[in-house]
Amino acid sequence: MTTTYSTASTVLVAIDISKHRHETLIGIPGKMRHRRLTIMNMLEDFQRLSDILASYDLTVRIAFEATGNYHRTLAQHLRSV
Repeated sequence: MTTTYSTASTVLVAIDISKHRHETLIGIPGKMRHRRLTIMNMLEDFQRLSDILASYDLTVRIAFEATGNYHRTLAQHLRSV
């Protein structure tokens, strides 16, 4: 039996990591346009991103384009919420 995965009810998030700020692209099911968001590498912005993603009340899949170790604090924060 073949396993298939559907992203029809999943929020897809792509985050381009850099030293001071992270560029985020959020794909919301049923919407043609993606939401862009810039977050600074600080806890307040991490929480703002977490709140936005939680507000969709859907499964969220996140992919990083990591640069060095700058993704670690954001990944740890997102994993803990």
